[in-house]
Amino acid sequence: MTGEGIGREPSLSNQDILIVGGYGVVGRRIAAELAPDYRGRVIVAGRHLARAEQAAMALGCGTRGRMIDIGVPSSIAAALEGIAVVISCIDQPGRTLLWAAIARGLRYTDITPHLVELGRGAAYEKIDAAARRSGARLILGTGIVPGISSVMVRALADALGGANTIETALLLGAADVSGPASFDYFLQELAMPFDIHVDGKDRPARAFSAPRLVEYPPPVGAQCAYLFPFSDQVLYPRTMGVSTAVTRLAIEPAWLARLLSIAAQSGASHLLAIRAVRHAIARRRRDHPSDTGARFALRVDVRRGSRSRHATLFGHTQADAAAAGAAGVARLLIENGVSEPGAWMPEQIIDPGPFLSRLAVRGLKVEFSVR
Repeated sequence: MTGEGIGREPSLSNQDILIVGGYGVVGRRIAAELAPDYRGRVIVAGRHLARAEQAAMALGCGTRGRMIDIGVPSSIAAALEGIAVVISCIDQPGRTLLWAAIARGLRYTDITPHLVELGRGAAYEKIDAAARRSGARLILGTGIVPGISSVMVRALADALGGANTIETALLLGAADVSGPASFDYFLQELAMPFDIHVDGKDRPARAFSAPRLVEYPPPVGAQCAYLFPFSDQVLYPRTMGVSTAVTRLAIEPAWLARLLSIAAQSGASHLLAIRAVRHAIARRRRDHPSDTGARFALRVDVRRGSRSRHATLFGHTQADAAAAGAAGVARLLIENGVSEPGAWMPEQIIDPGPFLSRLAVRGLKVEFSVR
């Protein structure tokens, strides 16, 4: 539920906005997006106070640094003092920061992709029920996929009067900037078992299997995309009532995608389930980050009965796009745009018009197919 209505909270103008992981690749971009409009209220936080303070000083606008260690309950409690909105850009084993925000009735969003398990059992309902009891307002899974893609889905479904099938395909370049944590999770996903929801049934799938040619917007063109355990597809059957939800990933260069597919299908990708192996690979990448020549593209297809529509997006550097999407969601929380407590996904709570217009101002223009 968005906009005005019963349950609308009082102004948060005197309370702060905490960006956990705020000096990371995406976190510092979110901080830069929000700091000028919320002067003196943005706090960059992480395990290393010196780095947080250095990042805050570079941003200006009264931005401050703060230390937080999500493995230490007392550190979380101290970091959340005086905070109204939490934006998480970090991995959270046990979701300690999320649960701490819920217990305090705070506003919360995150860009971390660990949502797949929410589609299983009563995990999502447990979080939602706790948030409703405490008055917390959560928007889970912001960034590109889920996040921007989810809002595109909402716009298409609204145009069609509903949805039966949702297919999403994201293209990423191997040269794109990626933080160590997100790259480590990407490696984990290569070996992660997951289900896709097809014709009302869950079916087991493997990452980088079942390739399909996807037509992306110019200048990208057709690319081979593979099944991938993005979390949006797990929750669309619940949030959108669809019978089929599938998300794919394409990688440039294409030869690398084919190599990953071979590795996944041969079972070699299971080596990536070993933490030491993943960290050794991630360290090598960490030494040579680059966004030179990077680009990403996104296509979302929605079908209702015999009618279908699609939307596409092209941009440079996924980190910039993820930050723009997350900042847009954060603004909704900061400005009291969520009238009811609970746990929401972007497609349930965000008005596509204003959200996509703000992205367009930042050079991220979504193109919709002609009716």
